[in-house]
Amino acid sequence: MAWTKFQVLLAVVMVVTGSINTLSTKWADKMTSVGSDGVDRPFVHPFLQACGMFMGEILCLVAFKIIYWCTMRRGDTSESEMTILRGNQNFNPFIFLPPAMCDMTATSIMYIGLNLTYASSFQMLRGSVIIFTGLLSVAFLDRVLKWREWSGIGFIISGLVVVGLSDFVSGAHSGNHGRNDVITGDELIIIAQVITATQMVYEEKFINKHNIPALQV
Repeated sequence: MAWTKFQVLLAVVMVVTGSINTLSTKWADKMTSVGSDGVDRPFVHPFLQACGMFMGEILCLVAFKIIYWCTMRRGDTSESEMTILRGNQNFNPFIFLPPAMCDMTATSIMYIGLNLTYASSFQMLRGSVIIFTGLLSVAFLDRVLKWREWSGIGFIISGLVVVGLSDFVSGAHSGNHGRNDVITGDELIIIAQVITATQMVYEEKFINKHNIPALQV
């Protein structure tokens, strides 16, 4: 099935905004500030960066509640006609706890890894989530991957090997990051992708069946 223009636009916007997210986070890591003791220190606060991102994501729930409340005040059935509000409201909110913990943990680990390695490597290694999601979906969702999907996973693995080798070689000659730091950062990013893949598989297995509005989720 061919992509629509809107789907292409969404894909482009996702790539652009994702790159901006990575570059802005790395830019913050490179900033320095003089403390109260007069010492110039770099900004190295990956957990604060993760919390800042999730504070932004919380605004999605705030937006949903405002739209839902305004619609319910009308006293008609318009909430069932709005796509962003359409869905089930009878669910246990604690089903979101495991994926939320996975998301918070993975994001924090990724930002720690970004402190230790290059922004370009960070952006490339994040693609390994496709590999782990595919493997976990086969194991826990009884998914059968097609040959083109296995081929895609193979190409991604090849690209990650190239990125890893380039970091291993260049890490010894870079003044910004030592080889051990770069390798550790890359490993942390890959570990974070395993956690993210676990989150995605959990959501598909336990949350999708409840048909909860996406903005609310």
